[in-house]
Amino acid sequence: MLLLEVGPVEEAQFLFYLLPTTLGIQLGFYFLYQYYKIQDVNLKLNRILLSFGAFTFLMVFGALFINVTRTLQVFGGTETDIFTRIGWACALCSPIGFLSFIAIEEFSSIMNLKLVKTIIVLGFTPIIVVLLSGTSPIFLGTLPFAVLGAYYIIGFQIKLIRRTMGNIHKRFLQFFTGELLSFASIPFAVTVGIGVFESPLSEIVYFSGVGLLTTGFVILFISAYDFPPFYEFEWKEDLLKFFVINQKKNTCLYYCNIEEILQQLDAPIDLKIDFSRTSGDRIFSGGILGIEAVITTVTGTKDTKINEIRQEDSLILLEYGKNPSYITYALIVKKDLKSIRHFLQSLTRVFELLFREVLLKLDDLKEDTERIFIGFDGYMKDFLKR
Repeated sequence: MLLLEVGPVEEAQFLFYLLPTTLGIQLGFYFLYQYYKIQDVNLKLNRILLSFGAFTFLMVFGALFINVTRTLQVFGGTETDIFTRIGWACALCSPIGFLSFIAIEEFSSIMNLKLVKTIIVLGFTPIIVVLLSGTSPIFLGTLPFAVLGAYYIIGFQIKLIRRTMGNIHKRFLQFFTGELLSFASIPFAVTVGIGVFESPLSEIVYFSGVGLLTTGFVILFISAYDFPPFYEFEWKEDLLKFFVINQKKNTCLYYCNIEEILQQLDAPIDLKIDFSRTSGDRIFSGGILGIEAVITTVTGTKDTKINEIRQEDSLILLEYGKNPSYITYALIVKKDLKSIRHFLQSLTRVFELLFREVLLKLDDLKEDTERIFIGFDGYMKDFLKR
């Protein structure tokens, strides 16, 4: 049975809740968009974006179901009860949705996967209870299982913030702040939903909770904007040196010792740092091409580009220029990681973009090319700060 009469207070509550609802739906879709935008990078840690997207969608739609039935009262008793149960089930699924996407091996260094899976299973307890018996005393007794999931998510993000640095560290710090505010709105929703207070205190609690939720979503939206690829933990520790080599003349156009740059990251921006471009480094760059030539001759793969050269205690990863094609980009690392491969591809793309005109006229240049390309030091430092 439809009840068409809606009081001004209930109408105001519903209209006010449309703000975080609209923000939340847009935010959920934006998280998915950001994930699929960088999906080709194949970095599984980026699944954290799916976690935030699932959390947001479930939280928003769960609360929307509850608010429609509570404030507008457009259904009869049975329909209202069903929609309320569905709303609670969706909201309680939000921690499960978050944890499900990150319960993978890549996150095992900062989380106990067996414990996470146990928390996910326990999290279904209040969902099953609320679907079967509604917001009964039994349901209230099972809420600690949902709280456990939320508590673990908070602990996980604290560890994540401690293990990251640079731009992505700032983003996760913003994520954490926005999510804390979103979580803080849950007790307000529970209090209003089970009718702890009477009017007007109930309305005050309601608007306070919705205000917290809206603020949290705004912060999450800001932190998700142009989200950078999430590399493996400690990937920078495996970086050693980077070379840009002219295959035509077998000369080194650019070189930097990444280990030294990482040690200088906290130095003032205007501080001139000497990264020790020694003659030995130039000779080594020529040796890279020599090794590559030997490998292609022995293996009979002259028309195939070599992507890596393994040494006793290191690995040389190779990328090749597109225009001009005779430029080789070599990154010396301790071990091969997907993050490092993407890092080398990014360096190659930016170097070509910045110096395209110079690279196309290398044969006509009479000045010292190292003086031209040394400006890439600043970009390298920015890359390593991310």
